[in-house]
Amino acid sequence: MDDDLSAVRDLLSTPGPSREVTEEGRGRLLAAAWGTPPRKHRPGGWTAPFRYGLVAAAMATALGVAVLTPSGSLVLSPDPAATASNAPTARQILLAAATAMARTPSAGDYWRARTVTGKLIVSPDRGYVLRRDSASETWLSRSPDKRGWSFNQYLGARPAAEADKLAWQAAGEPVSWRYPADVTGMGFIGAGETVQSAAGARVGGPPKEPVDWEDVDRIPAGAAALRSYLENKIGDVSDRELVARLRKGCMEILSGLPVSAEVRASAYQVMASLPGMTAEGEVTDPLGRTGQGLSYQVNKPEGQVGNGRFVIDPDSGFPLANETKGVGRLADGRSVEVSTFTAYQQIGWTDEEPDLEGAQAGDGIHAG
Repeated sequence: MDDDLSAVRDLLSTPGPSREVTEEGRGRLLAAAWGTPPRKHRPGGWTAPFRYGLVAAAMATALGVAVLTPSGSLVLSPDPAATASNAPTARQILLAAATAMARTPSAGDYWRARTVTGKLIVSPDRGYVLRRDSASETWLSRSPDKRGWSFNQYLGARPAAEADKLAWQAAGEPVSWRYPADVTGMGFIGAGETVQSAAGARVGGPPKEPVDWEDVDRIPAGAAALRSYLENKIGDVSDRELVARLRKGCMEILSGLPVSAEVRASAYQVMASLPGMTAEGEVTDPLGRTGQGLSYQVNKPEGQVGNGRFVIDPDSGFPLANETKGVGRLADGRSVEVSTFTAYQQIGWTDEEPDLEGAQAGDGIHAG
């Protein structure tokens, strides 16, 4: 990567071509961007390579305008519209993700979504931070011969970091935590709630709600059509609330609805048209994976504003995680990060069959 950045710096130092050559180069670059096929990246996934397609176009916009000189060599001419840091913007990242997403498979026996949800919360004695996780899987099929399934499992709770582990040990290593009536500053936890350290059983059963495939099929592809569809669903709200709800609707399409790759790509395009998202660069998600982080504000029901972060896999365009962060407070007055998150492990169509081994019969819902 350092070699690539050095090469880019060298290219940026090359004197820029004339305006006519620049315009011709832009046309050739865009033509090439639309015509390049994807390549296989890993089993079960696709990637749009960095040097091809609109991923390359987005990066070229961030770093400078790529043009072909009369001699046929490729140079980067600094773009005055680029940011001072030359880093891709949130809009460029979202549009690149849309291109990668549009090329993913849209057929299979099942629509599968596998997620991990979790929270960082302050312990009831306000001595340390706990992390509590749960896992869920949903398998949906259009075929009447294929049964839908939902699996849920509470994964337990533990000290969030090494410093928290030391404080937990000093507190007697409790394995159960009962929260008081006043949970102010403890994070996303309910008053009187009990948290257990031990993991629960994997519970399986039919999905909680059946899928209306006709409703799913009514969700249109195309950025303009999808935005109009979502706005009609949202109704008459303030401009600020409209942006927040449009973003939330697009994230729900990307993370959970069994729609086509074209619809999901359109959701990225709608998000790219909205204000209020800022690129953070490369970040680590709650499962330890690296991706591009996009921060935004979250409107809470009580009128407060939280900090959200949406993490995207830069190769495939798939969402990795969505997080809402806040500030908690320990008994000694120190501020700590509290959060709630959903991390997406697998999303999309597959010909695999659900794993029923070891799952306890239930309604598919497991309260942890």
